[in-house]
Amino acid sequence: MTVKSGLTIAHLSDPHLTSLHHVTWRELLNKRVLGYLSWRVKRRRSHSREVLSRTLADLAGRQPDHLVISGDFTHLGTAIECREAEAWLNSVGAPDYISIVPGNHDRYIDTDIAETIGRWRAWMQNDPGQRDKGTDFPYLRVRGPVAIIGLSTAVPTPPFFASGRLGGEQLRRLDRLLETAAQRGLYRIVTLHHSPHSMGFRRGLSDADQLLSTLAGPGAELIIHGHGHRQMHAMLQAGERRIPVFGVPSASASYDDPAKSPGYNVYEVTRAQEGWRTRVRSFILDEETQQFEQVLDKVIMPLSATTGCL
Repeated sequence: MTVKSGLTIAHLSDPHLTSLHHVTWRELLNKRVLGYLSWRVKRRRSHSREVLSRTLADLAGRQPDHLVISGDFTHLGTAIECREAEAWLNSVGAPDYISIVPGNHDRYIDTDIAETIGRWRAWMQNDPGQRDKGTDFPYLRVRGPVAIIGLSTAVPTPPFFASGRLGGEQLRRLDRLLETAAQRGLYRIVTLHHSPHSMGFRRGLSDADQLLSTLAGPGAELIIHGHGHRQMHAMLQAGERRIPVFGVPSASASYDDPAKSPGYNVYEVTRAQEGWRTRVRSFILDEETQQFEQVLDKVIMPLSATTGCL
């Protein structure tokens, strides 16, 4: 079998595709009541299934080889919402085509994982033959020359917090997976919901420093995330390594704020003589034309501590 020398990966996030019309009062006797009130007042008008469908249709026109979705499928992480998200995932594509990670809204409170995000296991588990003992995350999926490593930052938090955490066990396994993928000559994409950059203690990744320490060893070629509901791109300094980081807006956004217009990214990974070549393109829904316009087109070549391009 011939292994492809390149791969095109689409990336969207934060679809918030569910409705809360069927939530029960018993499900709201906790932190969820605050999220429900936020949904009633604002959030239900800030996300649109119609916009999400348009985003997916435009993305499909790019004919990606694989799709990554970096969390927040639901609003409150209820069992009914997770079933609704499962049905949506089945309608979008098979588990071998889609890789996902959960977001903070998907683990709003400590609840039965089997009845909630566990329903999405087929889209966020290791390839057959790659199973490892211990926790479910991180997982490793290999598509062509690309290793997709999915992390979970989704943990229950107190009221008014939307922060994330990886934990020591997950970071130890990440270190091993990155090293193994590098030895196999694979291009490594690390996917998580929260940004590895600082977003404050209420919304950020609480152990971002520990993630940086882990990445400083084996490194990674690309990090992608959601959570911020806006387009982001920057460099992450992990020891002597400089790693490109890209975030995408909500794929279903219907805000009045143009800075949070819906969109997605496409990463075209190919082998070049000097190493990996990554073309990153970002598409955002233009308010005037109502078309998805390309707003970013960058090529990333191999990076070191002192050189590189982004």
